Amino acid sequence: MTLHSLSLAAADLFEDEIRNATLPDGTKVAIYNIGGTYYVTDDTCTHEAASLSEEGAIDGTNVICGWHFCGFDIATGAATASPCSEPLRTYPVHIIEGCIHVEC
Repeated sequence: MTLHSLSLAAADLFEDEIRNATLPDGTKVAIYNIGGTYYVTDDTCTHEAASLSEEGAIDGTNVICGWHFCGFDIATGAATASPCSEPLRTYPVHIIEGCIHVEC
């Protein structure tokens, strides 16, 4: 596993905010701040090709896709609301010198 910087300072991601970034391999990810804890998942809904960072909304500890209202647990990636059944990939997050990094 390698750590990759998402070029985002943790202080710049407000609570209950979603931002996006692209990993070196081209994978688009969504970055979340839930109560001061940072999470990263794939950015694309597993039901359709919607961007969760652009079309989604945070509801407690879930992200809800704006296209068909699928839900996912942000921490585990588990599908929590149909029509989604496939989980999102999640990534371990590390804060290094105030910047968000993911392990992949």
